[in-house]
Amino acid sequence: MPKRMCYILNKEYRDRLNLHKKQAVSRLLFKTDFEKFDFDFKDMLGWIHYPNYCFATIIDNKIVSCASAGYDVDKMDNYIVEISTATHKDYRGKGYAVANVVALCAYILEMQEKREIHYITDSNNIASQKTASSAGLIKKPYSYILLQKIRSKFNGAVS
Repeated sequence: MPKRMCYILNKEYRDRLNLHKKQAVSRLLFKTDFEKFDFDFKDMLGWIHYPNYCFATIIDNKIVSCASAGYDVDKMDNYIVEISTATHKDYRGKGYAVANVVALCAYILEMQEKREIHYITDSNNIASQKTASSAGLIKKPYSYILLQKIRSKFNGAVS
């Protein structure tokens, strides 16, 4: 099993977010919007269920890149938001993933400043690590992520 690389963003590190990396092509989409575009989440991302919302790059009515948030909106004590990103192979290297991650992180922190964003990738996924770093997320040891998840379950909030 590959080693995990972990990145975070929360209110404390909010000023590290590279807002200048946002692009006009990043667009907020909600679950009800996904069917309007040519995009198969399951094939592209391996997801069975759509996220509640994401920031996406749409070109020729196709979602070519997206960053999505995963958390249960019905659980008010769930302060950890796990984000992920994917870009179609024909559109990589154009900054779309970074732009979508930045837009998503800014949106999450604007909605609820107490949330802590976690971005986890495999150590061999260099492109994903570059995306996280370029967006301004802070690299942390995997043990930090596990501890925060445990705290969130017991305390109902991340300190």
